[in-house]
Formats: sequence, structure tokens, C-alpha cells
Amino acid sequence: MGKIIRRTGIQLASLLLVVWLGQALGSVAWSQGTRGAPAPLPSTPPLTAGHGIAVRGPCDPDYWIVSSRCCNEQLECGCPCNFRVYRFDGPGCGRLNSLDNLFASLRPGVPVCFMVHGSFVRWDSMLRDSAETYRWLRSAAPHRPVQMVFFTWPSDDTSNLVPDSVDLVDARRLGLRAELNSLYLAQLISQVPDSNPVSLIGHSHGARMVAATLHLLGGGRIAGRCLTRSPYTRQRIRAVLAAAALDHDWMNPGERYDLALCRAEAVMNLRNRHDFPLIFHPTHQLFASRSLGRAGVTLLDQHRLGGVACRVCDCDVSHLIGFKHVWPHYYNEPTIACTVRHYVYFDE
Repeated sequence: MGKIIRRTGIQLASLLLVVWLGQALGSVAWSQGTRGAPAPLPSTPPLTAGHGIAVRGPCDPDYWIVSSRCCNEQLECGCPCNFRVYRFDGPGCGRLNSLDNLFASLRPGVPVCFMVHGSFVRWDSMLRDSAETYRWLRSAAPHRPVQMVFFTWPSDDTSNLVPDSVDLVDARRLGLRAELNSLYLAQLISQVPDSNPVSLIGHSHGARMVAATLHLLGGGRIAGRCLTRSPYTRQRIRAVLAAAALDHDWMNPGERYDLALCRAEAVMNLRNRHDFPLIFHPTHQLFASRSLGRAGVTLLDQHRLGGVACRVCDCDVSHLIGFKHVWPHYYNEPTIACTVRHYVYFDE
């Protein structure tokens, strides 16, 4: 009887998730022409940086996109990724570039911000969101310098994802994929000079990737793997987690990412108590902990964290976001940009 109840509960949750994916993911919805097929990733895609920008100003495009979308097979076998790198530095289209040029372009002492999207985000949606996110963050502090890098991963690989039958198994698989991609993101961050403070912003499963990346940078392991170079530096690191699709206790001692707060000097969790899709978290096992995005850092978590509890704080955005989940609802709120600016610009 218990098995029947659990199976019925999982099927109901899967059905509700399908409904949400069909209605709530408007910005990343599957088009009729590509249903059931992965979004194409051309070698030189038509990268449109913005919408009608004619005069260059502090909020005009000046950022990088680093993609691991072509590295799925390498990731599974633990091989390095041959990233695809694109540069946006004007009103025109982005252009193919290289990691060497990215790191050579970093100005000493200027913060570097890495932004990571969540699951079910297509290439074209990522391009639009990157441009809008850049303007959103720059508008909060137009006269403060920052160097932006958007990290995109294969979150819409539909080889085993059929949109009409998306369920909790798909979400679980993408959550694990996000975690594995933290190995690539941590490798990128470990190459940033110590003189450059680093901030990380992650949304949904991207927040899970950020937490896993901090864990790696703190000397931890993901799927039995660790950084090949020493993660211990004096570099300042801060993080912002939005709609975080990870268990609220995973950064506690002895848990999955228990070294994350050892490496970050400050982490802000944008908590939304009304986030509807996060009702279906967790997807990794039945009756596990609630998500960090909805539950926040609990009193018990603070007690278990002990001396590092002061490094993480909740910022309630429920009144601004409501039942929504997707990233555009965040970057359309100037108030949130002003709230996280100290984590991005290090301008205490």
C-alpha cells in the first residue's frame, strides 16, 4: 500500500511539473519547430548583444560568454572541456574568441562576476538573458567597474528530454549535470588572478552549480573529483543564489557542499517562499529536505554552521517575485539589483 501511495504521489508531482513547464517557462518554452530536438549550437551563432543600442554607455554590452554546451561527453568521462568563448564589447554581434584573450583582458583589482543560468534554458534565451542581466546589474552601479562572464551549460539537451513528458527524473538528471559542470566552472575561476575579487550568481540549478563550485574551491570533491590545481588562495569570493534548487542544509558540516562557506566570505540567498516550481524539490530522493530557495537558511542550519553562519544570509524577495521562478522575473526588478550590488561590485 505504501508503495502505491508513493508511486501515485510521484506521478501527481510529475504531472503538475509538466503543467508548470508548459505554462510558466514562457521565456524558455520549446518552439513548435524544435520540439523533441536539442537546440542548435552553431559554431558562429547570430549573437545579438542588445535591443537597438546606438550610443555606447556604461550599460552597453561589455561581457563574455563561456560555453560548456559542447562538452557533455567530455564531462561524463572526466575530460577537460574545449570551451567555446564569445566576446561582446559593442553594439554589434558577439564574436568567437578564446579563454586566453578573456584572462588577458582582466584588469587587475576589478571584480569578475560569473553568472550561471538554470535548467531548460535554450541558447537563444541565454543570449537574451545575458544581455538583459548585464544591463540590470550595470544599472545598479553604472560608475563602478565589473567584468562579467556568463557561463552556459547544456541545460536544454533533449536527447533524453521530451517536452511533452518532462518529469522529476529529467529535473534530477539536469540537477546532477549542473553539479558536474561545477568542475568546469571551478577550473575557470581558479585561473582568475588573486588580485581580482570574484562573485558568483546562480539561478535555480545554476545556484546548485555555484554551491558545488564553492565546495570545490574550498578543497572539496564532486563525484570523486577535485581541482587539479591548489584551490587555496587569498582571493575574495562572494555569491548570490536565486531560486536555489538545492537542499537548504547542503552547506552544513558533513553535508554535500560542506566546504562552500569555508571558501566564500559572503553568500546571499534570495529566498522566495512562494516559488511554485520549488515545491517539487527535492528531486534526488523522496522526503528529503526542502529547497534553499523556499526554506532559506533555517535556525537549525545556523546552529549547525556555527562560526561560518554569519557568512550566509537570506534576503526575502517573495513580495517581488511571487509564485514565479524563471530568471527574467528577477532581472526585471531594479530593487533586487540594488540589493545584490555589494556582492557583485565589492563596494561596501
